[in-house]
Amino acid sequence: MIFTLPNILTAEEVADINRRIEKAPLSDGGRTAGKANIQRKNNREVTVSSPERKGLDEIVRAALERNNDIRLITQPKFIGNILFSLYGEGAFYHDHSDNTLMSGPERFRADLSATIFLNDPTDYDGGELVLNTDIRPETVKLPKGSIVLYPTTVLHRVNPVQRGERRVAILWLQSLVRSPEQRQALLDIGLAISFFIRSTPQGKEHPEAIRLEKVYGNLVRQWAEI
Repeated sequence: MIFTLPNILTAEEVADINRRIEKAPLSDGGRTAGKANIQRKNNREVTVSSPERKGLDEIVRAALERNNDIRLITQPKFIGNILFSLYGEGAFYHDHSDNTLMSGPERFRADLSATIFLNDPTDYDGGELVLNTDIRPETVKLPKGSIVLYPTTVLHRVNPVQRGERRVAILWLQSLVRSPEQRQALLDIGLAISFFIRSTPQGKEHPEAIRLEKVYGNLVRQWAEI
């Protein structure tokens, strides 16, 4: 499944991130591509070892951790290092699949990939993220502050930028629940619980919400990999 969510970052956070990027050292993006993809990638990134990237990472990580939709969709166990990528005119990332096992503070399995958009679609031409699903290609180009989440197994690319500059944050997550089908089932139950809670008068509890909370917890207990 592919999920898009608006306003993961506030306008103030996006502005702060872009100010910090302007002052940060940049490196060839091929350095983080892995051996198989190094020739397919042409962009720049905030230098991974720089103190500026550490501050940027903290802003995005805090935004992800406070978002309940992200928790329901991903069941996160671990979020790896966050890359801040800049695609100027002519920059691209040809068709590729992300690494199965990622390095960072610790080695982890990448179950989900995510792109957070840091500037608006009108700021650049081209630069679309294209996800090659089994049915048809999905083209993604979202407003700043928005996120797209998709299985790391999906072949994807970034089309060449023809004008302006595309700015994004890229990250990978390991889920507590390995199976996409099981994560989807937990998401459906979580959304049903939220519906019952919203539709119940304040100060009262819906009996079906209580029952579903038990089902949700038992399934997490059965499926989660700690």
